[in-house]
Parts: sequence; structure tokens; C-alpha cells
Amino acid sequence: MSYAIGIDLGTTFTSAAVGDAAGTRMVPLSREIVVPSLAYRAPDGTLLTGLAAAESEADPARLGRGFKRRLGDPTPLVLGGSTYSPSALMAAQLRDVLDRVRADMGGPPGSVVLTCPAIWGPYRREQFAEVPRLAGIDDVRVITEPEAAATHYSRERTLGEGEVVAVFDLGGGTLDTTVLRMCADGMEILGTPEGVEHLGGMDFDDAMLALVDERLDGEISRLDPAAADVLGQIRALCVRAKIDLSTEPDVALTVPLPSGPRELTVTRREFDAAIRPSVEVAVDALRRTVASAGLRGDDLSAVLLAGGSSRVPLVTQMVFEQFDKPVRMAHHPKFTVALGAATIGTRALAQPPASVPEPPAPEPKRRRWLVPAVAAAVVGVAAVAGGLFLFGGGNEANTAAEAPASSLSDGAAAQAPGPLMVLDDDTVDPYHAYIASQDKWDGTEVVGHNAKHSAITASTGDGLRVDWKDESPAQVYLQTGNNTRDLSSYVDSQGALVFDVVVNRPLAGSATIATHCGYPCGASLEASELFRGLPVGQQSKVAIPLRCFTEKGLDPKRVNTSFLVYAQGPFDATFRNIAWVPGAANGPDVTPCSALS
Repeated sequence: MSYAIGIDLGTTFTSAAVGDAAGTRMVPLSREIVVPSLAYRAPDGTLLTGLAAAESEADPARLGRGFKRRLGDPTPLVLGGSTYSPSALMAAQLRDVLDRVRADMGGPPGSVVLTCPAIWGPYRREQFAEVPRLAGIDDVRVITEPEAAATHYSRERTLGEGEVVAVFDLGGGTLDTTVLRMCADGMEILGTPEGVEHLGGMDFDDAMLALVDERLDGEISRLDPAAADVLGQIRALCVRAKIDLSTEPDVALTVPLPSGPRELTVTRREFDAAIRPSVEVAVDALRRTVASAGLRGDDLSAVLLAGGSSRVPLVTQMVFEQFDKPVRMAHHPKFTVALGAATIGTRALAQPPASVPEPPAPEPKRRRWLVPAVAAAVVGVAAVAGGLFLFGGGNEANTAAEAPASSLSDGAAAQAPGPLMVLDDDTVDPYHAYIASQDKWDGTEVVGHNAKHSAITASTGDGLRVDWKDESPAQVYLQTGNNTRDLSSYVDSQGALVFDVVVNRPLAGSATIATHCGYPCGASLEASELFRGLPVGQQSKVAIPLRCFTEKGLDPKRVNTSFLVYAQGPFDATFRNIAWVPGAANGPDVTPCSALS
């Protein structure tokens, strides 16, 4: 019997549903129905995913999580000493899910439907298209997650033609908000979908962990980095507490600290206060999405909640308060997207694929970047406005820097752009600073002027100070998010990456300097001797010709990471005045490419 399968490759969980003549139903990938979105590189080189990864030996250096958030990020993930792109890890998870479903159903599906966030632009969708290809799957249809969610809801309650609904999809790692109008032949996306790339259940987990740490006077944040297994147990305890607080007014915790167990009670009121700033950011995103469609709350018939994190009571409460419209949630919102995708796939079995239109890509727009920040004892949210203009000597210079070289007149091409400032004492919009390490290779943004991992810390406000603590590999990078841009005019004008640096503690290991254009596109230069040769305690200026990066593989027409330092070994340095400067490659003190190989 022919069947269709819908798969939701989520940030924290992956789910699958099948549809056939008997209807649609979830595939039990585990006792919990879903499986964790995890990848684990076993010592023999085997890449395990899902439940097998979760049940493997607890070696944090071999385990990857949250890699959907990293799709399109230029920096590869390192598992057990081997590097993987996010696409490769998602493909491995997809392949394992399909193998399980084929075994259960006794054969391959007749239709495969995958889902993706509506806020993904062409670049992320292009990266996502690699996932089924790497998994060896042909003839796959991709729909947006809110369309899948609305399709499932329309089976439970008929949505009439012309009816307008908002979909608020809060999953484990991302928020996706979309407005849909029901049409006779499908659905129409109204306005511009919006969301927050790094807001979801994982951030609520961080908020709970920070709350518990505060109640314990910082004992968790003071744990020795070697106590990774203890930290893992405490994090799992906080995740369970978050879930329990969706139905209970308070939870009692016994925290397994090395000094002995500590008992405390966390109330829902305390947890709500900790996550309220993040939920406010999420509800504001939905409000802007409705406004982008030229609508008001009164124009909606309902708000549909999807994603496991939408079960947090504060979410339902604040969405209702904002729109005063029915807020509808399936019994298992975590399953909504997969079930809707299976429904669409089942319809496709009985009609030509062209009868179900592909979802239109969102129109390009200036993105407002909103990222929740959870520190060890303070939970806050920074709303960061990210424009699409380069910062230089004037508007004319900025325009020239972004336009493809072939589109410039001879006069414009001959005019060098102004300096592209990436960081002075703090980051310059639209750049954001991130750290990454074995604690979290998908990156932690430096928000509220601080970010901390066990192997690396970073602070901004008086330059970018970065402290690599030990021999563990870690990196800091300045990135524009998903927006790549044409910076070839800086290379054509003999430009250089220029920055000031104060070495606070000499480099004791190895280091590289890199720029990226969407993984695996990028270039890395050996910089160990460069940093070792700088004096300690006084500011030095470094200039590296941009051609050093292009000769190593950087595509200057689509750069999104203009500065990255990777180190393995103790090192403490403060970086200031980071910029791409035209003409600087001809300066007398420039570092030659031959010294960086």
C-alpha cells in the first residue's frame, strides 16, 4: 500500500507521521514518539543520531545538538575530532528516520514531505535542499512549518475559504510566526513571516538553569569544567522542571552538586518571571507579522499554536492578551507539523505534484534580529536592530560595497569603498559577536556585553576581550547572521583586514584567523607565530591582505563572517577597531600571506 511520510527535523526533537487510506498518524520513533535531534560520533567513526546518540557514552566532545540552528553557519561542527556541516548531521538524522519508517511500513514511501521555517530565506533553503540529497533521497517536497501546522488544524476544525489565521510556532530552538489565508486550492502567506532564530525551549532551559544557579548562589556556574557530567545531570533536571511547571504550580528539585545534594523549590511564578522577556519578544514578532500583512488582531479568526514550547502556560496567556482571539493548540503541539506534512503528502499521492504549489520564498527585507540572552544569574533579552547597509565612509561607498562588480559603472568600479567597520569598542551593526566551543558549537552570542563557556569567555564594551582558558578548542567570530554580502570591492581595491590587538596573556598553543562565506566556503590562515610575535600588554596593529583569504578559498561576493579567531591553548587578547580597509594591503607593516601559511 502506498503511503506518504511527513518529517519535521526540529531543533531539539525530530518527528515523523505517515498518511495513507487509513488516515494520518504519528510514527513511534521512540517511547516518547519523537527522538532527540542529536548526533554522536562513536569511537569507531560511526555517526549515530536520535535515541542511539542520546544513549551513547556521555562524551560531550562527541555529541552534537541544536545543529538545525547552525544551518548556513560558516563554522563546521566538531564531533570527536571530525568536522561536519549542519546539513550532513541533519541528513544522517533524516536517513535514520526514513530507514525506521521503511522497516515499519514494509517499503519505501510514495511521497516524502519535509518542513522548514517560513522565515528562512533563499540561502538557508538552498542549504536545506542539501539535506535530502546527502541522505540519498529523491523527489522530496518542502513546505513551510506553519503551512503544515495549519493543514493539520484544518482537519480538526474546518477553516473556511478566505479565513485568516496566525501561526505561532515556538519549538525547541526557533520561533516562526506567519499569517495565512485559506484558499480553495491551498493557503496563501500574507505579509512577511518573521521569527527569532535563537528563541525556543532551549532558551527556556537556560533560563531555568540560570534561575536555579541564582538560588544556589552561583554554585553551578562555579563548577569545574571537568564536571561536565554533573552539569549535564543538572541541565536535564532543569528541563524536566520546566516541563512539569506547565501543569504544576511548583516543583521540588534535588540538585546533585559535587559538594552534596541541594534541595530547593521553584515556582511557576518564578519561572514565568525568568522567561517573560523572551516571551514578550516572541509575541512582539507575531504582532509585527500581522501588521506586515496590513491586518489587525480583529482580522484574525484564531491564533494557532504549534511547537512543544507553546505548551508553556505563559505563552498562551500572553498571546491571548495581545490579540484577544481564540488561541488553539492541538493535544500534542509537538506533533502538529509532522501530521500536517503527512496530510499534504497523502494528497499528493492522488494527484500530480504540480497541483500542490510550492510555498513562495519570503520577500527580501531588512531583518530585525532579536536574540534572548540568558546569563548565569540574569535572564534578559536584547532586541538588536540589524540593517542591511555596510558601514563605511558614506552612503555611496556602502552601496558600491554591496553591489556586484559587474553591475557597477566604470566610474563606480574605480572608486574604492570606504572602510567597513566590524567592531570598534563594541560590535557595529549588522555584525554580532559569538563564541563557540565544545560546550556549544552552534555559538553563543555576546549579549549584555558578556558570553561564557567553560573553555572561552568574551566581553565587549571596551573592545572585544577574549580569554581562551585551556587546551580545548574554541573560537570567537563576528558575523552578520544569515545575510551574506558582496565585499569583492574591498579585495579589488587592495584591501586588508586591519585590527588593533593587545595580548594580555601570550598564546600557549595554536591559532588561526579566518573569514567565511557560508560553510564550507571560507578561508583559514595560520596565525600562531603572528600572535606569539606580538608584545604583551601593549596595543599592536595587524594588517592582513584580503587576497590571503581569497587565495585560500574565500568567495568575496558572499561574505557573512568578516573576522574569526580560533585557538587551541591558553590565550587572552583584546581586539579593537576591526575593519576591512581598502588600500591597506600596500602598507609598510602589512603581514605577508607567506607568513600565514
